[in-house]
Amino acid sequence: MQQLSKRERVDAALKGEDLDRVPVSAWQHFIPAETQPETLAAASLQYFHTYDWDWLKVNPRATYYAEAWGNRYDYRNYTHVYPRLLDGPLHSPADLDKIEAVSPTSGVFAGQLELLRQIKAGMGGAHFLQTLFSPLSVLGFLVGRPATHSTEAVVQSQYDGLRQYIAENPQGVHNALQQITSTLSAYASAVLESGASGLFFAITKLAREGILSQAEFSEFGKPYDLQLLRAVQSAPFNLLHICGARVYFDAVLDYPVHAINWAASAQQNPQIAEAGQRTNLALVGGVDEHGALQIGSPGQVIEEARGALRTSGRRFLLTPGCATNMLVPPANLHALRQAVEPL
Repeated sequence: MQQLSKRERVDAALKGEDLDRVPVSAWQHFIPAETQPETLAAASLQYFHTYDWDWLKVNPRATYYAEAWGNRYDYRNYTHVYPRLLDGPLHSPADLDKIEAVSPTSGVFAGQLELLRQIKAGMGGAHFLQTLFSPLSVLGFLVGRPATHSTEAVVQSQYDGLRQYIAENPQGVHNALQQITSTLSAYASAVLESGASGLFFAITKLAREGILSQAEFSEFGKPYDLQLLRAVQSAPFNLLHICGARVYFDAVLDYPVHAINWAASAQQNPQIAEAGQRTNLALVGGVDEHGALQIGSPGQVIEEARGALRTSGRRFLLTPGCATNMLVPPANLHALRQAVEPL
């Protein structure tokens, strides 16, 4: 068949239509470019064009959602993707009434919308998605008070904080989540108006065994996710990312999105072929971001990627299961792109 444009190729994969080849992409953080729209737009576009990806997942700094509700960070002091937390509005479950709706187009949100406008100008019509954390994920950032800002300490403090706040002030958690959801729903609409094709909607390692129970996720996570996603369900490309090991995969299969991305390799989650039996959503993933892509050779990356392609159905986009390390070898990213070319 004739060669498709990047946008046509992604659209066809989402619908299960004929393809000239499978679409491919990957994403990572760009520190310190993340602090300004101009520098992050330039880094994102350079990355997109250098590796000839078919679509772009915009990767803003992980803390910007929490900044909107008052968390303050020292951007001169990072451990991996997390700057050091200085302070925030929540210090106990009794503080939850401090979380109110904020302007979805002012402050840090205004900077993100400007970022999207600049990225759109350099995409040549290809799809790009803005990353948006789920309301419960945002609340996790607000309740976490890590002793250090290592990745492990930051993430664990979010888990511990959410469990404490849910146990001690469940109604306050619901009230705060509603305020966050209201704001993020309006912001998501503004994201589309700024030119993005949709959302990369991320549930950040919360909907999984050992963190929240399925009942807790069903009460404090899913209703607010659905409310937000319904506000932008007319977008051409919304992608759900359910992060981490041992995820509650079946719990999110009724979300109003076009596709789902998860760690399908080595994390006790459904593999590609199994997932294809459980959902009609397009599947996005297939490559272990911690495996050959990070520590292997280009040949090993191609072998793993083509293994995923052999087990996938028609509605498939090849990517890692999550963000790659910032030090991922460039040769391995080029190999990931090469893997989708006909033999």
